[in-house]
Amino acid sequence: MMKKLFNLLLLPVLIFGISKVSAQGISFDKYHTNDEVQQILNSLQTGNSGSVKLHTIATSPGGEEVKVLEIGSSLEDVPAIFVGANFEGDRPISTEGALYLAQMLLDSSKYTENIKWYILPQPNPDAAAGYFADVKYNLSVNQFEINKDVDEALNEDGFEDLNGDGLITKMRVKDIEGSYVVSKNDARIMVRAKTSKGERGAYKIYTEGIDNDADGKYNEDGPGGINVGIAFPHLFPRDKKEAGRFSGETPEVYGILRFIYDRPEIAMVYTLGSSDFCAVQPKGGRKGGANLSNIKLPGRYARMFGADPNKTYTMEQVIEMVKPQVPPGMEVTPSMVAGFLGLGAAVNPLDADLKFYKNFNQEYKKFLEAKNYKTEALDPAPAKDGSFELWAYYHLGVPSFSMNLFTVPKVKEEKKEENGALSLDEVEKMETEEFVALGEEKIDAFLKENNATKFNAKTVIDMMESGKVTPKQMVAMLKNMPKPEKEEGELSDKDKALLAWSESHWEGKGFVTWEAAEHPTLGDVEIGGYAPYLESTPKAELIDSLASIKIPWLLQLSTKMPELKIADSKTTELGKGVYKLEVFVENKGEIAYPISMGERNNYPAPVMLVLDGDIEILEGTKRMKVGSIGSNQVKKLSWIVKAKINSTIDARLESVVFTDDVKQIKIGG
Repeated sequence: MMKKLFNLLLLPVLIFGISKVSAQGISFDKYHTNDEVQQILNSLQTGNSGSVKLHTIATSPGGEEVKVLEIGSSLEDVPAIFVGANFEGDRPISTEGALYLAQMLLDSSKYTENIKWYILPQPNPDAAAGYFADVKYNLSVNQFEINKDVDEALNEDGFEDLNGDGLITKMRVKDIEGSYVVSKNDARIMVRAKTSKGERGAYKIYTEGIDNDADGKYNEDGPGGINVGIAFPHLFPRDKKEAGRFSGETPEVYGILRFIYDRPEIAMVYTLGSSDFCAVQPKGGRKGGANLSNIKLPGRYARMFGADPNKTYTMEQVIEMVKPQVPPGMEVTPSMVAGFLGLGAAVNPLDADLKFYKNFNQEYKKFLEAKNYKTEALDPAPAKDGSFELWAYYHLGVPSFSMNLFTVPKVKEEKKEENGALSLDEVEKMETEEFVALGEEKIDAFLKENNATKFNAKTVIDMMESGKVTPKQMVAMLKNMPKPEKEEGELSDKDKALLAWSESHWEGKGFVTWEAAEHPTLGDVEIGGYAPYLESTPKAELIDSLASIKIPWLLQLSTKMPELKIADSKTTELGKGVYKLEVFVENKGEIAYPISMGERNNYPAPVMLVLDGDIEILEGTKRMKVGSIGSNQVKKLSWIVKAKINSTIDARLESVVFTDDVKQIKIGG
């Protein structure tokens, strides 16, 4: 039954995978080694020398070149998109996705007419080689030498393939001090003993190998290295040795940082990996840093602005308080406010940015549905601290979208007939009156089903009727609550999905059956567990189908970038050769420029409006910062000038990001 369900789930994927695409000479019926990836990049450059350029930005500790493919090298004064894939090295399908995108761009000029693309398909070649190794173990670190266990030797305690199957899995060992037990639901799965319920552990779990350095730890100091995917500056995980001692310590990360900072025209960033901002908005709720929704003003500032020092305010409210205190024409930005209030670094996405993420999440869902792709998969992993996609959003201040090309499909289970509780989706669509009309019995069942046992129907109804909360707001809160515990012995959704995927897609080989073995120091052990790459990497036969369904969404996102132009101008005669000049700048894109995080950071580079001509500026400046403009919005900039009648001036919109725009304006007459 389970296998049948998975075949149905995969039907849309297999339908789309019937035809192979091999334009530009690339075939997506296999995973490519790094040598093959480099050959492909070289051939793309050779075959399109007028518009394609290759940049070698680093050499990995293992001696592999890291290259960026530039598409649109002949274009000048245009915005650019940077695409990075497979930063951790253990998701080869992401590298294939980047190559697929490059192929699509070179097959059609539609998305390269006014946009430059930088594509980095293999930022961590040392780790990517792990997928093709004789012995596989989800390698994610490069060959940078790190003494992980802080002794006098390097790389002295790596994994060993004790059972000779070419896979590094787990060892389970019976031990009175163990904290694991065999799942009552499936003997293959090991779960932590529930000591709170009097359960006692019976096993210890180790990764497959030997304690080579006799320090009581197993495989804690293997070959390498630094994980490129968690070595970027934002929330750099200093507690993890595989991140390195500091961001940029490994040449791949330094090369990427240098390459991007040297190209301020980069206005959007895509990441192909394990997180998925296309499907789910970036995670919030991190503690520390700046909380820009609840700002408490220090006493001296509260007195200056006429505010209550005991209350909290939003950033927008504080900006309105500050405006009367600054010189006329001076723009008050979140970065300015954060600076003088000492609010610290932002660690959570800003509300205004979450709005465009949410809108695009919904559009992406419809985009997939239109392609008949309705497979319900495990939730994508949240972006890791130190990841490239978080750095791009929080430091560069540009829209950062990540895409997970593959997650294991969920097992669809029939709803229990005796449980008539409403789903979250059903309640989210209800009006307050409709929800209240359900009655206490149904509302209590709904709350119990969603682990909201601290609430009861009467309390919730009172909150609804008083206007304190709506059904939609309540559902949003419930979605962030811990999921209810599984029934005794029941497998997690992830284990169910992985086991079913192993059966349906890997003929059962995705889980190595536990088998007894003799260990030199542990004695009797059993070796088994999930095979490396099961969760992240489907068989090569699905590469083309998954890429053809999902990658085109990245092309659609490129059309939503900000687009700044001079929309109109107006002159008003004030007498004696003095005029009021107004210039209207419009943003025709679907994303603000800069986004809220960029405005807070004062990065990316500002857009300037420059006046040039035989005029005397009485009020305003020759070069004026345009500031932020919302999506599909117009902003007015004004000057008081003195000029001769019938004189002409140029208003020039200058930017290192967007194409410059010039408008001639006639004064008087």
